[in-house]
Amino acid sequence: MIDKKDKYRLRSLANPMKSIVIIGHEGLSENIIDAINDAIKTHELIKISILKTYVGLSTKEMAELICSMINAELIYTCGRVMTIYKKNKDINRYGIK
Repeated sequence: MIDKKDKYRLRSLANPMKSIVIIGHEGLSENIIDAINDAIKTHELIKISILKTYVGLSTKEMAELICSMINAELIYTCGRVMTIYKKNKDINRYGIK
C-alpha cells in the first residue's frame, strides 16, 4: 500500500507522461492485459487511456479491475485516463518503499 505522500508525488511525475496503453472499443482482452503487464514491468508507473468508442465500465471501474488483475496500485483517474503503479524491485525508479 502506498501512502498519500507517495501517491501525490507519483501523480505529479505522471502528469507530463503520455499514455502507454490504449483500450479500444473491444475493452479488456488478453492482449491488452499482457501489454499492461509488460509496460508496468518496464516503467513501474504508466498511463492508460480509454477511447471514446468503448462503451461499458466507467474509467474508475476499469482501473480497479485492471489493478486487481495485475496486482497494481491505482494512483488516479481523470476523464478517460488512469495512472497505475506497480513496484519493480529490480528497478525501483521512484524510490517507493
